[in-house]
Amino acid sequence: MQEYWKEVLYKMNGTEIITFLSTGIGNLSSAVGAVAGAIFTAIFLRSNTKTEEFEKIKAGQFQEVANELLAAGKMTYTEYYKAKNFLTIAKKADSYYQEHPRVEAKKAYDFDWFVRFFEAAGNISDDTMQNLWAKILAGEVAQPSTFSLKTIDVMRNLSKKDAELFIKMCSHSFIANTTNCFLPNEEEFIKTVGIQYEDIMKLSELGLMFNDGTISLNFDIGKEPVPLVRNKKLIMMISSTSGNTEKVWIGQYPLTEVGKELLTLINETASEEDFLKYAEVLSCNKSYKISVHNIIKSDGNLIEYKKTNLMGQEVQ
Repeated sequence: MQEYWKEVLYKMNGTEIITFLSTGIGNLSSAVGAVAGAIFTAIFLRSNTKTEEFEKIKAGQFQEVANELLAAGKMTYTEYYKAKNFLTIAKKADSYYQEHPRVEAKKAYDFDWFVRFFEAAGNISDDTMQNLWAKILAGEVAQPSTFSLKTIDVMRNLSKKDAELFIKMCSHSFIANTTNCFLPNEEEFIKTVGIQYEDIMKLSELGLMFNDGTISLNFDIGKEPVPLVRNKKLIMMISSTSGNTEKVWIGQYPLTEVGKELLTLINETASEEDFLKYAEVLSCNKSYKISVHNIIKSDGNLIEYKKTNLMGQEVQ
């Protein structure tokens, strides 16, 4: 039987091992557990698997297998450290995954992505950072190709202090559309929320934000108000004060693609106070008519909002 398992596993690639384990693995949810089991099998067990070891993997007893491999000299202390951190992250990921189960069942997993994840996340022992890594793992299991390999590489070099700075930046950032999230390039706004240009430079060096002060959002406005920025609760509308067509130039420090991917984990964007402050700053340009409203409901680009302007001004 032992030779049978060796032959079967040797012929399987990583994705096939995940599929094989997903039908019977225990402990963690089948999806997260199958990924964790496949990584253990491919990295530590494929060439010298014992039947009892593989049965424990199928039962989700990963820590017990790791302990036995360490005791038998088949796993180094460095590998054990990485395996232990990864298992902690996998358990956290399982909780997140239960909230958002897999979306697209037909899309295959990229096993190389999970191996790269293991190599990077295995060095993370801080609880706060493990939570971020766990959300990435859960998100990738739920929806393959959600997070790029570049995101893993950026996260590898992210300290807890860096992560806290990024969270702070996101908490004062605005979503212009599904493809653009930015911190306003407005000195008065940035000063008010306590962000220094050195903070922007730091996040730029980490690959999370662009610090080029010339980047802007440009479009035409007229008499009818159009959406400028929004979050789940609020929307800011902009129109031309004169009623004629005007050019709009909105200075911004946009998030990179990696930054936008990580933003989905944090779920932090500008508060109502930030919306009102930013609206006040933009209103200094007398060509713009700005208003802020509570969103009633939204369906894609269709947004229904209350007519009351939170800036305390009448909306025509």
